[in-house]
Amino acid sequence: LKTQNVDALEQYGPKHPKVERLRSQVNEIQSLIDTERKRMVERLRNDYVAARGREKLLAAAVAKEKVGVGALSQLLIQHNLLKREFDTNQQLYDSLLQRLKDATVSAGLRATNIHLVDPARPPKVPVRPQKLYNIAVSIAVGLILGVMLAFVKEALDSSIKSIEEAERVVNAPALAVVPLEREIPHRAARSLTRNNGTSKPGDAELALLKQPSSALAESFRTLLTSVVLSTAPRPPQVLLITSATAREGKSTTALNLAIALAQRGDSTLIIDADLRRPGIAESLDIDDGEGLASFLTGAHSIEAALRQFSPVPTLWVLPAGPKPPNPAQLLSSSAMESLLKELRQRFKFIVIDSPPVLPVTDAMILSTFVDGVAFVVESGVTARGAVVRARRVLENAGARILGLVLNKVDVRHNGYYGYYGHYYYSSGSGKTKRTPASESVSSHLQG
Repeated sequence: LKTQNVDALEQYGPKHPKVERLRSQVNEIQSLIDTERKRMVERLRNDYVAARGREKLLAAAVAKEKVGVGALSQLLIQHNLLKREFDTNQQLYDSLLQRLKDATVSAGLRATNIHLVDPARPPKVPVRPQKLYNIAVSIAVGLILGVMLAFVKEALDSSIKSIEEAERVVNAPALAVVPLEREIPHRAARSLTRNNGTSKPGDAELALLKQPSSALAESFRTLLTSVVLSTAPRPPQVLLITSATAREGKSTTALNLAIALAQRGDSTLIIDADLRRPGIAESLDIDDGEGLASFLTGAHSIEAALRQFSPVPTLWVLPAGPKPPNPAQLLSSSAMESLLKELRQRFKFIVIDSPPVLPVTDAMILSTFVDGVAFVVESGVTARGAVVRARRVLENAGARILGLVLNKVDVRHNGYYGYYGHYYYSSGSGKTKRTPASESVSSHLQG
């Protein structure tokens, strides 16, 4: 039809009736072809979808059958194992039954040849328990376990106990050894607490005033000697007292060192720079309403903040004052630096009690303003790792560590018993002897 349509179109033109009839037939047949093609495609699609559905059903059935076959295989394996175990047990049972029969027959045929020779007699002494033996073994085992536990405890203890160990860890000389008050001889009453110190909290802080003849007071005089001679010929004017962690005795050390300097007749100032947990004012029983914090914030003048300690007129106190919200910012301010420059002109010695190094940054900040740092270490408590970290913090800040103070030392177990018990005390009067070091520091200060 298409060929005829093309021939008629060339012969008669597009408007001829024959051409139009052929064109109409061609379009009609083409429409039938398209309709039939769509119908066949739809039928094939339906067949394909049905085949896919049957395939999925068959695959699910095959998977289910595989699971069933697997379960059946497991059951078959268990059956074989149980059957084999049953056969083994059956053979063992038959063997034991045969042996039992043989033993029964042998026992029946054996003739008895046992005769009583001598009747048994009960012992006069009980065989068990052996009390002496058990006591001796218990004592021996207890001693062995006690020694082992002591060695284990010693191995697990990482605290600093001796001067040599402290000097090695801090990498600085020992300035003084401060003993535990309860371990010092020639005392009428001894404390039951580790308060370096005495049983009363205020006795240790003011040992040079309340117990001037005690070994505790003499240890702080030794600290004075060591500090003054540490930077000979010119002693450090501004000294920072700190420690790695809290409650190692730094405030007590700072207070007694300041009192020892003031008792020499030198104008001495102690500054309570621990703005977070101040304690100097409480130990000296003075008002803490105005102090370092209020001066640095501009609330009061330095004259209003300074306090003179009446028992030692040459000792002045700058308490911490009210607790500020930002201690580190106040201590690192230019006002703090200017204050220390002004106080250097007014006092011969300045002792600063600071917070511990590791918990806060206050001590690191203050170490940049002073001439030297005295590091307090509590014997038997402070861990070596804490001391090493604190030393590195101070060294990184550029601090000059003059030495360490080994505090709360058990003089009976660390080899200092005779040192504190006999060298510093006379047998009759109870007065302290004047050591060559004390005479040296006296002449050094006067010079």
